[in-house]
Amino acid sequence: MKRKRMTGIMAGLIFGITAFATPCLADSAQEELVAAQQEQAQTMSSLVSVQERIGAIEAKKGQTEAYLEEVNSQISALNEELEAAQRAFSDKQKELDKVNGELVRARKDEEVQHENMAIRIQYMYENSQNSGILEALFSAEGFSDFITRVRNVAELTKFDRKMMEDYEAARVLVEEKQAQAEKEKEETAALREQCREKKEEMQAVCDATKEEIRTLARELEDEESEAAALIGAIQEQEYRISALSVQAAEEVAAAQAAYEAEMAALAQAQMSSESAPAPVAETEGSSDGYVQEEVYDETPESYQQDGGDAYEETSPSASPASTYENTSSWGGSVLTASAGVNQGPSGKETYYNLNMSGVVDIMRNMGNNDEYWVRDDGVKMLGDYVMVAANLDEHPRGSLVESSLGTAIVCDTGGFAYSNPQQLDIATAW
Repeated sequence: MKRKRMTGIMAGLIFGITAFATPCLADSAQEELVAAQQEQAQTMSSLVSVQERIGAIEAKKGQTEAYLEEVNSQISALNEELEAAQRAFSDKQKELDKVNGELVRARKDEEVQHENMAIRIQYMYENSQNSGILEALFSAEGFSDFITRVRNVAELTKFDRKMMEDYEAARVLVEEKQAQAEKEKEETAALREQCREKKEEMQAVCDATKEEIRTLARELEDEESEAAALIGAIQEQEYRISALSVQAAEEVAAAQAAYEAEMAALAQAQMSSESAPAPVAETEGSSDGYVQEEVYDETPESYQQDGGDAYEETSPSASPASTYENTSSWGGSVLTASAGVNQGPSGKETYYNLNMSGVVDIMRNMGNNDEYWVRDDGVKMLGDYVMVAANLDEHPRGSLVESSLGTAIVCDTGGFAYSNPQQLDIATAW
């Protein structure tokens, strides 16, 4: 009876080990690693946004500086116009001063001529009443002398009239020149004032533009400081991711060692069970009252080691490798473990070998249920597609991209994505 019980207990133990001995990566390290990668992706996305803002500010600042140069050029031209208008105003003022002097002299000469004519007219009038002029005419010594004296009187009167007309004409001409000079002076003054007002307006625009440039420079400095902080954060996150990757690998190794120990214990227990006498089946109603106990003879399901990953269960049906077809049309060089770097159809290619459990979980949460497996050449696959890490802004998670090793699906990202947004990091077991 003790043998029967021991047989049942051993069978239960074998079943329990078979059911629960599968090694798994510690959730804490993997979750922290995935969270760190997601945090880094968000930081990189923020950095891209900041860089876009920096580009926009630099472009606007460049346009504003170009506009400032244009405004300064217009101010220089207005300064030249204002100086020319000031010179023209000064010249018109000098011309007006000269004309005013001529007018004063013309009016003075006219007054003098008026006075002289008045004196002569008065003299002639007074002497004509006393017959002085007649006496002078008739006292001539002869007819010829009389004619000469009459002619002289007429010429004197004609001269006075001509001089008076000339003086009046000169005065009128000078007054016209004065009016013209006054008009031109006013026009020149108006032009000078217009240039001054335009210069003040452009100077105000210049000052406002300079202030805008200073504001943009401050904004640019703030954005560049934020970008520098984000770059520092990305570097720190990269260090943390590297440390978590090492920790995850150590936990994988520990889990694998524990699994192997459990499998060894299972094998030992199974060997002990097989060497013991066969159990005697008892049916209900037997003398000892025990129900029939069955011996479980099951072996662990097969597992495939994933180059540095935890053991992951393979399909019990046909291996994915047997049905996979590489449909890539790439005819260039391909990435190899020895080369390490390759220039593929989408750009630079590198490879990495990390545990993919968390990455696969992320893809499962996104609705991707394709089987995870490792190709014969060591390339890690998700269904028919090569698993790669990429810049998620260039290639969103779940999108397809061509690689030298076949059509790839973006499942992951990394610090390389910041410095080289076109780079693909291919998951392999190398």
